[in-house]
Amino acid sequence: MRKQTVRILGAGFLIWFCSNAAHAQFPEDALRFATPGVGVGARALGMGNAFTGIANDFSALYWNPAGLTQIRFSEFSVGLGHLNTQSASLFSGTTSDYSINSTSLNSIGFVLPVPTKRGSMVIALGYQRPTDFSTGISFERFNTGTSLIQTFAPNGALAPANPAGNVAYELFLADIDSVTGRWINPVTGNLQEMEKALEGGGLNQWSAGGGIEVAPNISAGMTLTYLSGQYRYDGTYTESDIRRIYETSPYDFERFIIEDNIRSDITGFNAKFGLLIRKEDQYRVGIGIKTPTGLRVKETFGTDYRSLFDNGDSFGPLTDRGETEYDISTPWVFSGGVSVLLNSFMLSADVEYTDWTQLEFTKGTQDLLSYNRTIKDLFVGTANINVGGEYELKNIGLRLRAGFMLHPSPYRGDPSSFDQKFVTGGVGIQLSEAAMFDISYAYGFWDTFRDNYDASARVDDQVRRHNVLATLSFRY
Repeated sequence: MRKQTVRILGAGFLIWFCSNAAHAQFPEDALRFATPGVGVGARALGMGNAFTGIANDFSALYWNPAGLTQIRFSEFSVGLGHLNTQSASLFSGTTSDYSINSTSLNSIGFVLPVPTKRGSMVIALGYQRPTDFSTGISFERFNTGTSLIQTFAPNGALAPANPAGNVAYELFLADIDSVTGRWINPVTGNLQEMEKALEGGGLNQWSAGGGIEVAPNISAGMTLTYLSGQYRYDGTYTESDIRRIYETSPYDFERFIIEDNIRSDITGFNAKFGLLIRKEDQYRVGIGIKTPTGLRVKETFGTDYRSLFDNGDSFGPLTDRGETEYDISTPWVFSGGVSVLLNSFMLSADVEYTDWTQLEFTKGTQDLLSYNRTIKDLFVGTANINVGGEYELKNIGLRLRAGFMLHPSPYRGDPSSFDQKFVTGGVGIQLSEAAMFDISYAYGFWDTFRDNYDASARVDDQVRRHNVLATLSFRY
């Protein structure tokens, strides 16, 4: 079984290097796939995603389907998103910066009112991509104290009777004393460590739903969503004898390299139910309930190990490959929101509660299912708070927006600096009676950490995230 040395960075950054590859699932994997991203719709983002109690455009299909009943004309909407993630990694007193960009279609869809004798009935269907896994990390330091090689063959420790398959032994990085039966491994530290890892992919959603006015100014709605996507991970870790400390050792060690890769194909399904109570031109109150998402993950993974020596010798790659399949069930998600209209100014606020202790693996190996007990101790319930406002300049067809999001860390005992914070802003431009262009920006910031191969190799990371989202919509 793969040695766990993982910690989520950002909204889902994961990296590990391991001694025995067998599978690559941990509670952090389940959390990554279950955590929503920036959301859908530029108007919503500009208002801090406080949209459960507004929900009066195509994005209501995502935020609160009951709000669809407010739309009186057919609507076509398309949105494009750009994500930039920056990390400043502090590793043993050395800071390294890294940045990665991703651009993707955020949404495209239709809203169609259905003729009724009274009230309102509206259906909608479309595509959304609220979750993007793109992120990365890169750092370098000189480590005087430890080496990953020691985790495979600790110097002086009793070696197994059959060392075949041991990475350090197979790559001639360690030997066994024929008298004592203990490892001989002089590479104990004073190495340059370099690490670079990239994540990519995302979750796509194909949704269909509708809303119906069940009583004057009271609407109910439902959205059914099929999810599919891919997660990609590629990482390289290197330890190098840049000061030639081991040049005269019997192993004349120069460099040790590990390359990891993971490909996960993800499918799933969920449903969302919504309720909206409104009083025209005064207030709206919305409630949303999202069912657990059942996710099926088909994963292939592999690790390549190589060693290089000063005399020109090289060994490897020693390759470990595998594939697996497992299921995840995400928690129920409960959301509530209110918006108040004061002349040309609208205020909105949302609260979204998720009990992350209910996250679980529902199918897989017995070792994998045993992580469900770890999840109860590792995670806690969180209440995301989103607030926003919009000011409309009716005489020039302009809307100005601002918002703030606070998403607490789901890890038990994390400090407040690990909570994800976002400051948002946006503009809506009325292009014509039928066309609207919205553009928004969100700046996110939080801290996190991870361990490489032991606590002495902890990396503290400051994450900074820039989201730009533009939406163009037509009503006809």
